[in-house]
Amino acid sequence: MSASNSKSILSGATRQLHERWADTRLSWRDHKAEEFEKAYLTELFDRVASTVRVIEELELLLHKVHADCD
Repeated sequence: MSASNSKSILSGATRQLHERWADTRLSWRDHKAEEFEKAYLTELFDRVASTVRVIEELELLLHKVHADCD
């Protein structure tokens, strides 16, 4: 699996989770929902964003290494 493909799958799954969570929050509006979001989802979304940036940096580096080897 390529880095671009992995990045796309991760980004798509995260986007889908974010959308479903937004739908869930329409009906789940108590403090437990807020606790859940703060305890799990906020950190998850932040870490995925960081991971996607690192994948992009690695992808650029791999392209450079490959070009330098040619």
